[in-house]
Amino acid sequence: METIAHYRILEPLGESRLGQVFRARDTRLGRTVALTIPVDEIQTDVSKRSELLADAHKAMAVSHPNIAAVYDAGEDAGRLYLAFEFVPGDSLDRLIAGHPLNARRAIDLATQIADALAEAHAGGMFHGDLTTRRIVVTPKGSAKILDFGFARWTGVTGTARDESTDLQALAALLFEMSTAQPPAIPAPAPSTLNKSLPPEIDAIAAKSHDSAVIFAAELRALAAILEVRADAAKQSSTSPNRRRTRRSKTPWIAGVGAILAAAIGAAWWWLR
Repeated sequence: METIAHYRILEPLGESRLGQVFRARDTRLGRTVALTIPVDEIQTDVSKRSELLADAHKAMAVSHPNIAAVYDAGEDAGRLYLAFEFVPGDSLDRLIAGHPLNARRAIDLATQIADALAEAHAGGMFHGDLTTRRIVVTPKGSAKILDFGFARWTGVTGTARDESTDLQALAALLFEMSTAQPPAIPAPAPSTLNKSLPPEIDAIAAKSHDSAVIFAAELRALAAILEVRADAAKQSSTSPNRRRTRRSKTPWIAGVGAILAAAIGAAWWWLR
């Protein structure tokens, strides 16, 4: 198979539960896509074909820079295909590979994922199978969620898929990024497994969040705290002793301002 519809097959990328995945070229728009050819079980079942196309068109409505877009879904010569955004980079499980990420990087990636979930949830869309294998980190450091809206085709069957499922999964991702270990039940505090973590991360990872917006706001507040601490440490190591006492209050004032700004920004986003 060299082409399907207006896509020229370039190379195979692998297989998923949904089907074979190829890197392909959209000859109309001149862009590279991840083209999925669903398995025969779907191709030969009229009902499943219809349901998959319906799910694909719903997923096309989700637009966020941290969600891999669904560009197209259709049929060519009786063969069903799906065209997704091609995302270069490493999957999160490969990036962790037994070693916890730097705390600030883990918080940044978790914030990006929370922002994406907030946008999707606002439109009534849920992922339902959010794992480290479904997150790709691009060379520029952006997190991209794969297979949004296709959990019933790619995930575990019979699993509830709603907002709380995604939020629990995000907490698990934060734990795994911070400790390089999947969360157990009951999960230990992340900072007990990784002494370099700020203790505030424990409450965020363990909390049952009401929304992705609140989750993101708490992550941004923690990022602001870490910035304050980093600035304070830098100043204490470079400032003359005679000026250290006078300057010591400045970082904490800045910290309060940063945290308040994060909270105000989150509230504005929630109410817009």
